[in-house]
Amino acid sequence: MPSALLAQDFNNEYGNVGLSDIKYSFYPSDKEAEAVVIYDIGQSYFTRNNNSFDVIYERTTRIKVFKEAGIRFANVEIPFYGEGEIYENVSDIEACTYNFENGVFIKTKLDLKTCHDEKVNKYWTQKKFALPNVKVGSIIEYHYRINSEYIFKLRNWNFQWKIPVIYSKYITKMIPFYQYTWLLQGANKFESQKSYIDSGLEQQFGNVKFQDMVYEYVMKDLPAFKDEEFITSEDDNIIKLNFQLSKVINQDGIVQNVITTWPEMIKDLQKDEDFGGYERKSEGQAPKIFDLKTLTLLPAQQRFDSILNYVKTNYNWNKSNYKMASKSVKTFMKDKSGNNADINLFTIGLLNAAGVKARPVILSTRDNGKIKLDYPFSHFFNYVAIIADVDGRKILSDATNAFSANDRIPEKCINDKGLIIQKDKVEWVGLQTTVPTKIQKTIRMNLTDSINNVTVQTSATEYSGLDYRNDFATNTRTIKQHLLDKGYNVIDSSIVVKNQTSINNPYILKYTIEDHPEKMNDKIYVSPFLHEVLSENPLKQSVRTYPIDMIYPKKSSFYSEIAIPVGYKVDFLPPADKIKNEMFELEYSTLVHDKKIIVNLIYYFKIPVYEATEYSKIKYYFNEIVNKGSEKIVFVKE
Repeated sequence: MPSALLAQDFNNEYGNVGLSDIKYSFYPSDKEAEAVVIYDIGQSYFTRNNNSFDVIYERTTRIKVFKEAGIRFANVEIPFYGEGEIYENVSDIEACTYNFENGVFIKTKLDLKTCHDEKVNKYWTQKKFALPNVKVGSIIEYHYRINSEYIFKLRNWNFQWKIPVIYSKYITKMIPFYQYTWLLQGANKFESQKSYIDSGLEQQFGNVKFQDMVYEYVMKDLPAFKDEEFITSEDDNIIKLNFQLSKVINQDGIVQNVITTWPEMIKDLQKDEDFGGYERKSEGQAPKIFDLKTLTLLPAQQRFDSILNYVKTNYNWNKSNYKMASKSVKTFMKDKSGNNADINLFTIGLLNAAGVKARPVILSTRDNGKIKLDYPFSHFFNYVAIIADVDGRKILSDATNAFSANDRIPEKCINDKGLIIQKDKVEWVGLQTTVPTKIQKTIRMNLTDSINNVTVQTSATEYSGLDYRNDFATNTRTIKQHLLDKGYNVIDSSIVVKNQTSINNPYILKYTIEDHPEKMNDKIYVSPFLHEVLSENPLKQSVRTYPIDMIYPKKSSFYSEIAIPVGYKVDFLPPADKIKNEMFELEYSTLVHDKKIIVNLIYYFKIPVYEATEYSKIKYYFNEIVNKGSEKIVFVKE
């Protein structure tokens, strides 16, 4: 029976597919899984390349497809790196699909001509291929090798996938010239872990004789990683093994420490022409842009806002993120556009020239993962923002978006901590905000026996207001399509937008929709909040081992005013509800007044990030929101 099959029941040799693989029809611990990784085995080892070494990385994987959705795992992407003289190449690709049909075992091999490369960014490319003839019940298997000159960082090994994993093993064969530190993320221990000296032939490099030191790491029966809402990135939370080069030891025994220190890293950035040098040259350009004598007479807050507004108005972000400037200051000023570092380092220079003390803050965006404070490596950071001292307050800022408030950083940057780059001091700054983002929906229904005429007004502040400004602006065509997608029959001429450019005020969107009331027998059923409240719980798991990251506190208010239709009376009003504690608030109430029904729903997630131990509570709160938001009012004929 499938439920009796364990990791040891499968043969983990490439091409050796057996009866256990064929008969395996579901994963007992997750019967809804669309596929399962039967085994995933990788190894890294070193090979001579003239007077240095390359790293060889090999991987072999077998997957069983249970459902249509699982066929997507037949699309394989292999990332490989290239920078200057350092490069990687992918070779020795083998892949095969196995099907058992009408008592016949059918093997379909991958045609290597169908493999192709796709450029991801300046440094990364993907080798892509799709296994052939994959269907429900198929077994897919593939193997590949990467030859890498990039020894600074061994490839991380993800034990966990978005489908269950029966068996995962990673082997590293170390030589005495490189030492790596490793960190297990997402789990407390391995299923098994061992180390031993390789029994193969003794090797020699220069005057050093050695044999590989072998390390094996095994994990079994791992649950699928559920890509739920409210996480920073999958990379922060999945069970995986991280490696980082810490020391290089040459054949004469001289040790070079690769892991630097935060002070050394800060000094290097300050000296770099594309970081500290760029900031200093930007400061030198300020007298050509401003009358500094007049500007410095203004209060600090006014100087700060004037410079931020100037940069936002005159320079455009090219949608590229990096911590280093991409061009010279003069070229940036001529082009009037650049990456976030071009813009923010330039702004810092101007602020300092105007007497507002400003410094860069380097950080890792949410999709890039959190910074690990034990690893002082510059390449973990991918963004630079601004921190300024204004009237005794430290203000985090960013000049890449004209619709963002001057004392806010982009939502993608709210990711734990950032490092302030300043002389002779290591200082981290929290990137979170405690200011709640608010959305208020006001709905007024003029209900009759045959038509429901509804006016809706949305008021959005902070990051929600910024999202509306970026996504919709005043574009009525885009707004109308959004409303149509929600199922609304909107009256075109009724769409009104206010405060698109008045960023310190709420973004306001107002429109009118018409529909027919839901009627059954002599009753009318009304959803007081239309489709504006969550319709399903975004949290699906029974348990969760990583935090619920809301990014910032969120408060949503819904007010509905419904005119009681002529000839009808109220038959049913949903009961009131109230929750109030230090983490969350919810209040639901109804009131009949002056031939109208007034319905209020307010909920408030007060904390930006909730611990995993609070998961069941947060899931319950979302259930309450969905339940109260979907309740209907019933009218009956008098």
